[in-house]
Amino acid sequence: MHDRFLSSRTRTRTGASLGRVFSVIRQTWQITDDPRKTKPKELALATSRTASDAADVARDAAGAFASCGFHKASGAWWAAEDGDFHRFLITRDRRGGVAALLGLGVAALALTALAATRRPKDSK
Repeated sequence: MHDRFLSSRTRTRTGASLGRVFSVIRQTWQITDDPRKTKPKELALATSRTASDAADVARDAAGAFASCGFHKASGAWWAAEDGDFHRFLITRDRRGGVAALLGLGVAALALTALAATRRPKDSK
């Protein structure tokens, strides 16, 4: 009975992010806002989580409201209350990439400085 679920191909794409690299962001609009024209208020609820932990945080945060659910097409939990609509997004942490680039830049500068000090001087 469960074979059709267990033997199906995995949906994880090659190179998918694993580990504690996910965040949960709450985006809030007023019910009267047009989300295509109005930027949401954003609040980071959790960072540096596994995908599973982030999903649990998003589900629990949405569940704290009287009206909530999961929107399968967007993969986001939602909640509505007191004229506000909340979307709980699970996203990749972006700060890791910036930190890596910054680290590479610092390393390149250090190597350049080191090479400049080790240059042999011309002897006459």
